[in-house]
Amino acid sequence: MPIDDRWGEFEPSQWDGLAQAWIAQLRSTRGEEVNLCASADECDVGSTVTQMSFTATPDQQWKFILLAMKHAETDEELGHIAAGPMEHLLGWHGDQYIAIVEQEAQQNPKFARMLTGVCKYLMNDAVWQRIESLQGKARSQEEQGDKPPLEDAGPGDRK
Repeated sequence: MPIDDRWGEFEPSQWDGLAQAWIAQLRSTRGEEVNLCASADECDVGSTVTQMSFTATPDQQWKFILLAMKHAETDEELGHIAAGPMEHLLGWHGDQYIAIVEQEAQQNPKFARMLTGVCKYLMNDAVWQRIESLQGKARSQEEQGDKPPLEDAGPGDRK
C-alpha cells in the first residue's frame, strides 16, 4: 500500500487519542476468545491501527508505538503492541529502526518487556538476532526479580 497523506495531517493529540482508543478497545475485550466490538466505532479503532501500520510512514508508526506504550498497563496490552505495530515496523523497516529500538529498550524496562512478545514475522535474520538478544536480556532481568511494575517501568510512562 502507498503512504496515506492523512497521517501527516494528524495533530499530536490525534495520535495520542488513537493510541488511547486502541488500548481502551483492547481492555474492553480482555479475556474474550472472539474480538466482538460493542459498536462499529470500536471496530474501526482496530482497523484504523492496522491500516496505519501499512499506510503511515515508519516515523509515524514509531510515534504511535511509543504513545501506545505510554498507555499500556498490562502484559496483555504489551503483547498486542508487540504482535501488531512493533512486529510490522521491524518486519518492514527493521534495518532503519533496530538501533532506536535497542536504545529505547535499554532506557525503558517496560519497552524491553514488550519486546519479549515480538515474533520474527518479516524481519531479516540480522534484525531478528538483535531482537532475540534484547528479549534474552529482558527475560534475564525478570528471572532475577527485576520485573518492574508496569506503571513505574519507564520514564515517559503513565504515572
